[in-house]
Amino acid sequence: MIKNPVLMKELRDRVRTWRSPFLITFYLGILVIIGGFFLYERTMYGYAGPRALRMGMEIFNLMAVLQLLLIGFLTPGMTAGVISGERERQTLPLLMITRMSPLSVTVGKLLSAISYILLLVVLSLPLYSIVFFFGNISMREFLQAAGIYLVTTLTLGSIGIFFSSFFRRTTVAVVFSYGITFFLFAGTFFVAQMIRQIQQYASYAQGPVDVPFIIYFNPLVALGSGLPMGQNFLPFPGGMFPIKALAPWQVNLLLDAVIIIVAVGLATWLIHPLRAGTRKKG
Repeated sequence: MIKNPVLMKELRDRVRTWRSPFLITFYLGILVIIGGFFLYERTMYGYAGPRALRMGMEIFNLMAVLQLLLIGFLTPGMTAGVISGERERQTLPLLMITRMSPLSVTVGKLLSAISYILLLVVLSLPLYSIVFFFGNISMREFLQAAGIYLVTTLTLGSIGIFFSSFFRRTTVAVVFSYGITFFLFAGTFFVAQMIRQIQQYASYAQGPVDVPFIIYFNPLVALGSGLPMGQNFLPFPGGMFPIKALAPWQVNLLLDAVIIIVAVGLATWLIHPLRAGTRKKG
């Protein structure tokens, strides 16, 4: 896949424009400003002893959640126009008559888009040295958060690729991609709360009931379940998750894998020049 011509071309085009350094500066600037303000506010009155350990966990939680939100903000915009943009420039038919398969084109477009997001994540890693300075953060927790970043980026990118293949207009694809992203990050909370209220009223339950399954689709819940002090980010503190054998982040990764496979498969089928419904008779 490294020799994929689409991937190599897209990577070269992305780093040659002025948007590349601007986006890197914007991304790191947001992390530095918010993280720096939080650090300044927490260290105004000293940070020795147990306070320093707690501060390290709080900073790690803040930066982890902030980085995931930035990924959710940037990924749909960078993937929702990769196929529809080719249609608008009328270059997609030329791309499809090459020796590359539709799957190679789809995967090349996807990897080129998310590779830039992953570059931003890698560039932000030195900022986490502040967290390790305070201590009480293990490498396992750090790598687990990085894995959730990777899978979430792939998931949102696959959704963007699907809508980019489904719609002919980039604007429409971008709107739907951001709509699904907003639903995953925020809408699942509201839907889960509504379902939970209905269950409580229907069963006349006085105690906590199980958290609805839909909450597993939420990337913030997945991240919070693996963070130190992550219970602060988990909804319904008195409820039990329906799957007891696996942590919420593990279930989320499995669901994301299904979404990635289905979205990439549908996108590949949609751009296939000989797919059903697009063949010309005679």
